[in-house]
Amino acid sequence: MKMKMKYLSLLIVCAVFITAGFICAKSTGNTDGSPLPEKRPDDIRFRYSQSGGMMYYSEEIFISKDSCYYSINDGGAITKAYFKMTSAELDKLYSVFKENNFDEIDSYEEKVYDRGGESISLNWDRSKHATVSNSGMTFVKDSWKKEWSACSSAIEKIGKEEIEKQKKDYTVIMDKSLFGIEFYMQINLKVIVPLRTLMAEQESDKEIVRIVKLSPGNHRSIITLGKDTYEVPISTDTTKSVKLFLVNDSLKHEYLK
Repeated sequence: MKMKMKYLSLLIVCAVFITAGFICAKSTGNTDGSPLPEKRPDDIRFRYSQSGGMMYYSEEIFISKDSCYYSINDGGAITKAYFKMTSAELDKLYSVFKENNFDEIDSYEEKVYDRGGESISLNWDRSKHATVSNSGMTFVKDSWKKEWSACSSAIEKIGKEEIEKQKKDYTVIMDKSLFGIEFYMQINLKVIVPLRTLMAEQESDKEIVRIVKLSPGNHRSIITLGKDTYEVPISTDTTKSVKLFLVNDSLKHEYLK
């Protein structure tokens, strides 16, 4: 009987230890930071960054009570949208991070190369911070991916919605001198004219016009003309339109303000 009780006690101890182990595996988080307060600190600053790894591409979202912006660097062409958030909106964003235990999200390192990814940092009370990275050699653990996704999606959604609100019409004009030539055009990652022989849409047309929605700042326009490729920079802050035309078999352009 004593022997049975001994084994029973041992099984109970093991069960408690295993259960505690599972709890610790979830609750032990990123030690590089401070615990998030129950209430949103008045001076809290959210910073989200995304890098493209080998690609020359990055995004940054900064949010505070005083100023906010969403910036995209696409090969050196930087677009930037500034916006403001109300106290209620900041509280809602903070609650997502608090409810998903952002300050406890755990990660591990693995030797990889040229990997992009995302990082988020929260700073408040001058010296307090909580930072989580899922970029480069740092990976968010599988057991925390749901919480990480909730936090990153919340801040990304705000940035993308705000930059979408600030997009404006930009006109691209293709002169008749380009008709009959194999032509392709994209602005940033969006295809404006798929690869094809450029032809007038109506016989009387002297130009082809495309109107695209672009965010504030600078954009990269890549154009293929036959076997040649050109890059035409576009700034929606200083111009409203660009006209493309051919001179001595070379692509030229002029801006209309």
